[in-house]
Amino acid sequence: MALGLAATPDAGARQLLSWVTPLWLLGLAMLPLIRWLHRGGPRRQALTVSRLALWQGAERPGPAGGERRPPDPAWRRRALLTALLVIALAEPQWHSSRARITVWLDDSLHMLTREDGTTRLDAGWAALQAQLAASGPAEVELRSLGDPWRTRGAPDAALLAAVAAEAGRHEPGPPPEALLSRDRQHWLLTDGADASLLDWGSGRGPDHLVAVGRTQRNAGLQRLAARRDPEDPQRLQLLVVAINGGAAEETREIVVADDSGEQGRTLRTIAAGRTASWRLTLPAAGVGRLRAVLQPGDALAADDELRLDLAPLRRRRLAVDAACPPSVQAAVDAHPRLERGSLDAAEAAIDCSGLRAPLPTVSLQARQLPTPLTAALRWSSAWPAAQRVVLDPDRLRSAARLEVGRADVVLLAAGDEALIVRRDGQPARIETALDFGAGAGGAAAERPLLLNRMLEQLLGEPLLDGVAMAERSAAASRVVPQTAAPPAQRPDRAVATGRPRAATQALLLAALAVLGWELAVLARQSARRRAGTP
Repeated sequence: MALGLAATPDAGARQLLSWVTPLWLLGLAMLPLIRWLHRGGPRRQALTVSRLALWQGAERPGPAGGERRPPDPAWRRRALLTALLVIALAEPQWHSSRARITVWLDDSLHMLTREDGTTRLDAGWAALQAQLAASGPAEVELRSLGDPWRTRGAPDAALLAAVAAEAGRHEPGPPPEALLSRDRQHWLLTDGADASLLDWGSGRGPDHLVAVGRTQRNAGLQRLAARRDPEDPQRLQLLVVAINGGAAEETREIVVADDSGEQGRTLRTIAAGRTASWRLTLPAAGVGRLRAVLQPGDALAADDELRLDLAPLRRRRLAVDAACPPSVQAAVDAHPRLERGSLDAAEAAIDCSGLRAPLPTVSLQARQLPTPLTAALRWSSAWPAAQRVVLDPDRLRSAARLEVGRADVVLLAAGDEALIVRRDGQPARIETALDFGAGAGGAAAERPLLLNRMLEQLLGEPLLDGVAMAERSAAASRVVPQTAAPPAQRPDRAVATGRPRAATQALLLAALAVLGWELAVLARQSARRRAGTP
């Protein structure tokens, strides 16, 4: 059952009282019984006499001989205590009639499309504020579809600026079902360009839609990728992909530039909803960053440019021990991401003579004549399966016996014999007993790849087929609204019941206070009786 209470200071907002277990309220019927149990009797006169036996035959005064005493005042305290306990057992809860609204913001990149001098995000924000004001008193929280687990705070200008700055940084999606609580309305502010954001699963969707957007044309950059040319590591292979996110064919010029200036441009015509790519090569020397731009610009300027840092493609400098076999030195020279350098300028080292360099080191141990392996190969789980090299144990030779410490990790073994060991401590060190010398027989083809995998383990990054890439999703450039914007109006569910506020704890505290009052009165009466005072 629910009772309307006095209006709160918010205009139009009321408080509703409900009970979790209302049958306990029948206990209030005990209040008249408590009053009756504390009823008063006829007033009796106290008379001091020398001996009670002389008064045994005296007549008792009739009903008219005295007045009925009023009930014991203690009944009020005890009735109040009973009422508080009964009401607490019924578990009263107050519900606010203020709407509790979660506004989901579409923070996709295409929400920054400019129309009539403002962005879709700004226009939608203004429409949202107007519709919230029209819906009446409400408790509003804001969440973004790109970062749904974070509450964004109150809707104000600072929050709008923060959302605009982060637009497109995270891929938006429908709200998680765990956040779609039934005691709240869920509004969605979007331009409708991504229809998947309207399908929340289980047949659900937003309770109210704030839709903006009219622009039908846009082209943007989707990907800018670079890698070193496998045939010529001194050159970079580039891939630029442009996408048409509008409803009409577009023609754009793609311009690529580095720190020194423009490096090339090309003209591409892109059909609606399709992509166009451009491949080119550039000298790798001195290039630290790349930038691709679409010209001319359009309503969504945020997707007309991509920047790429080429640090992941830089060549790693190794100090190679002069005692290493020619095959090892040739493998380093042929590697597209490695170059030889002095020990002072190197980032890592390859040791073949027992030299302890203060750098991460791959050590090729050769302490005995190479001997064939006598057991099957076993890879450690610490070496990912995708990075393991297919080796034929019949073509491998062991040139040392490796001692394994308690904290060392055996990466490759033949039976109980350790072949590649990652030593504990810093700087990092990987030792191998495999023979990399000129007489390694048929294993020569695997040696460069195995050496590369050990260097990758040492440096903690892939060295072959490294790709530097900057990209955004295809949905980021789509600007065509998939749903028509409804007229601004008060939503059908204008009032939602808020989260109940339980009063049980307050009632129990009040009952405890009344009980303390009762105990204090009884203690005072007991003290008076002991003192002989009335």
